[in-house]
Amino acid sequence: MKIYLAHSLTQAPEDFKTEMLGFREKLKTKYEVLEYMGLVNGTAEDVFRHDVKCVHDCDLLLAEVSYPAIGLGFEIATALQLNKKVLAVAKETAKVSRLVLGIEHPNFQFARYANPEEIFKRLHHD
Repeated sequence: MKIYLAHSLTQAPEDFKTEMLGFREKLKTKYEVLEYMGLVNGTAEDVFRHDVKCVHDCDLLLAEVSYPAIGLGFEIATALQLNKKVLAVAKETAKVSRLVLGIEHPNFQFARYANPEEIFKRLHHD
């Protein structure tokens, strides 16, 4: 299964980004994980083309939505329009947009977690 792990970069705190890097490595032990370009590589146009291609190529968009991100919202909407499976996850205490919480698409699921290991276990059992 190809997973595209998407999450806030621009507005997220450094400790969260570090946590997600570690989680990405854990995912790679069981799944093919598509890489985003990040904040420094390529032009804005390169990032758009690359990240949208990842959404097209993935089997599952794993969207960590604990921190607001316009790009992440765009990726979720694109994935759902393509009828891709989307699992949105957020930390137990995160304030999540009501728009995301209200998504009523058959390929969309939302779950809260206390630590990233819970996400990994959920993927492994689904």
